[in-house]
Amino acid sequence: MEQKLITNPAIIKLLDKYKVLWSLNHLSALAHWDLQTYMPEEGAKGRGESLAKISSLSQTLFLDKNFTSLIKISEKENLNYYEKGIIRLLNKTLKYYQNLPPEFIEEFVKTTSEATIVWQNAKEKDNFSLFEPFLEKIINLSRKKADYLGYKIHPYDVLLDEYEEGLTVKDCEIYFNSIKGPIISLLNKIKNSANYKKSHPLENEPYNLESMKNLNNKILNFLRNKKDIRIDISSHPFSTHIGPGDQRITTRYSSKDFSRPYSSLIHEFGHALYELQSEGQLDYTPISGGTSLIIHESQSRFWENFIGKSKDFINLFYKDILNLSPNFKNYTTQDIYEYLNIIRPSLIRTESDEITYHLHIIIRFEIEKELMEDKIKVKDLPRVWNEKYRAYLGVEPKNNSEGILQDVHWSYGSVGYFPTYSLGTALSTMFKFKMEKDIGNLPNLIRNKEGIEKIQAWLKQTIHQYGSAYTFSDLTKQVTKEAFNPKYLLDYLENKYNVLYQISRKL
Repeated sequence: MEQKLITNPAIIKLLDKYKVLWSLNHLSALAHWDLQTYMPEEGAKGRGESLAKISSLSQTLFLDKNFTSLIKISEKENLNYYEKGIIRLLNKTLKYYQNLPPEFIEEFVKTTSEATIVWQNAKEKDNFSLFEPFLEKIINLSRKKADYLGYKIHPYDVLLDEYEEGLTVKDCEIYFNSIKGPIISLLNKIKNSANYKKSHPLENEPYNLESMKNLNNKILNFLRNKKDIRIDISSHPFSTHIGPGDQRITTRYSSKDFSRPYSSLIHEFGHALYELQSEGQLDYTPISGGTSLIIHESQSRFWENFIGKSKDFINLFYKDILNLSPNFKNYTTQDIYEYLNIIRPSLIRTESDEITYHLHIIIRFEIEKELMEDKIKVKDLPRVWNEKYRAYLGVEPKNNSEGILQDVHWSYGSVGYFPTYSLGTALSTMFKFKMEKDIGNLPNLIRNKEGIEKIQAWLKQTIHQYGSAYTFSDLTKQVTKEAFNPKYLLDYLENKYNVLYQISRKL
């Protein structure tokens, strides 16, 4: 008989009331997914109005005295860690709703819902001026949010905390300062090596669109042979959990460079798997699925970097890759491996390599921090963006579509999200190290379906099943038996790329 994870009567009563709030979140997630995939552009205003009213209704229901009193009663009970996690997250939401006026929440949701469509058009037309007034309003609203919620040291701390509980500017600065120098040093070593290439011929190889879609579907079916996930197309790839047995992921296609849809599919699958492997008893509760963005990114980057970019995984689908175009027959598995793992400064974060990726994140962190400090203005962002890319990566966007307009996040109002990408990538290397100690080397596991299932089982047992019952720091310690340590990231990058680029000297 399955052991019940939630047994406290007060918590059970609380969760029964919470189901109405869960239902509103469920429908809101579906509306957001549709907004980015199938909704006609002209529907943006109406969708924004609808989502704003849903947010306002959620706030009203959450702040109902009958519900808040149940939270207060429950937190005094003798609770297990699942039940404590429920109270922890409900109290975080309670603080959010108690401090943000309903009219502010409605305005924020309306603005970001419309801004998402405007951003899509601005990026397509390479016209920052279309998006600029919306972004200016979003940044002003973000500053207001920080003031409403309150902060001790820095207004940006409040926004970082939204995406990773307890994360601060100081934490990010300590982390980025620890990796920035070694990463730039390793990048320079690679650029000075005899094997350094600024480009790879596969980047410019056109592929057949239907063949690429077939490849992505085949990979997805191989990784998750269940009817609980679907793939669609959007301007910016994403993964969203609608509810039990309903996970949506998206990718995007272009006319060439198959690594883009290939890698984004596998990245988004990592997010999806985390949600789908959360313990079923946690469904309809606040702790179902992963809410720690650092842990979430550790899962997506784990699959993208350690699985999708590995030679053994490429071998599994090598024949299907050759079918993308008649010209692909000229490329070996090693060619494709080198193409997926090429190191060189580039403009697009989602298509960047494992080393320069972190410099892309540092740029965004610095810009967001300065925006929150009002040290830079929204109208100056294209110039500031280009200056930082030139300084950190030695490249400069030719237009705003590949520069300041490349990411969808700000149109959502997601200021404070970006640092979790780099932190999550670093955490993935710690999980990789522990996994290999427990079940064997990844190259051996990746070679067949049974090995992939073994990897997924380990992830479920050690990370996924707990949903968001634990905080990032607590789960990291539970899994790895130590605190978060970026040294694992630096060691991994050095070891992998010293071999790939035949660099003998250590950092």
